Amino acid sequence: MSKIGEITTLSSLIAVFSIPFLGLLTDYYGRKPFIILTGIAMALGLFITGYTASYILLVIAYALIRFAFLGGQPARGAMTAESVSKETIGEAFGIVTSSFFIARVFMPSISGVLADSIGYNPTFLLGGLIVTLGIIFFWIYSVETFHGKWEVISWRKLLDALKPRRTLGWLYITTILDRFSWSLWLPLLNAFIGDAYGLSATGVGFLNSIMFSTTLATQYLAGKWIDRIGYLKGLILSESAGALSAIALGITKSIYLLVIGIIVTGLSISLWIPSYNKAVSINSEKEYRALEYSKVNAYRAMVAIPSPYIGGYLYDYVNQSLPFAISSILLFLTTGLFYYILKYHGE
Repeated sequence: MSKIGEITTLSSLIAVFSIPFLGLLTDYYGRKPFIILTGIAMALGLFITGYTASYILLVIAYALIRFAFLGGQPARGAMTAESVSKETIGEAFGIVTSSFFIARVFMPSISGVLADSIGYNPTFLLGGLIVTLGIIFFWIYSVETFHGKWEVISWRKLLDALKPRRTLGWLYITTILDRFSWSLWLPLLNAFIGDAYGLSATGVGFLNSIMFSTTLATQYLAGKWIDRIGYLKGLILSESAGALSAIALGITKSIYLLVIGIIVTGLSISLWIPSYNKAVSINSEKEYRALEYSKVNAYRAMVAIPSPYIGGYLYDYVNQSLPFAISSILLFLTTGLFYYILKYHGE
């Protein structure tokens, strides 16, 4: 576990510091090119993982995948928000994310069976091929929503890419706590299920499919609901569900509560995605939207860099339940902060 956490931490160090600048470039040169760029990074990360077990190359592969996940989100989020009116942003993210989770429902079970039958390396190579096909499809059929400024970027603008916006301080603080908390155990979850419950890769994949089925089943309705109740209430519900899932997954050690925890985790994700994306979109201007996305992502990713290593170390050398317990406490704290913001400041 500590090695998994170590690789995740090192890869985050490599990937995270480029993200604010990628958001700035996205605002200057359009959304589509950088979604394609991060797709290529994801494919390369999977191909490298399937090709070798070298420690250094695994760190690079993890870094590429982290870059793709965190670096692509600003461009994807901005493109989605710019395709609809601000009153239906939550619904739009619900629709887009639902299509994304269709794959996440079926592929964990399929990949688990493939890993047990043909091995991990061919399974990762197949994953890289599928991502490559997705990149080609997106390149041909997607429509650019913001062509950018196409100006020379000054050094001052590059430095401003790291400068936090005072009005979004509340979002930086709460999302930093959120990411640190989840990162204590989420990167270890699949290995933890196999270790603590003795399940095979097929069983772990099946549980992942249950998690993402929950997200898929509730994502569209969650998005529409967030448009009605507001993103702060959505964030409160998401963090509360996350805290409860950490308890069910890592502290109780009951197979029944494991399944419940997996379902509640899927529900927490379902509530978080439209709430978080709407919070950033509503509180940023169109010409700087990708930059604001990337700033928030970068700050929370930077703070969470040591989190997987800390979680893995605590798991291996102190107590298996401790990463989950600490995460639950921090998530309840974040819930309280969101409630305070809602009560005294509103949206």
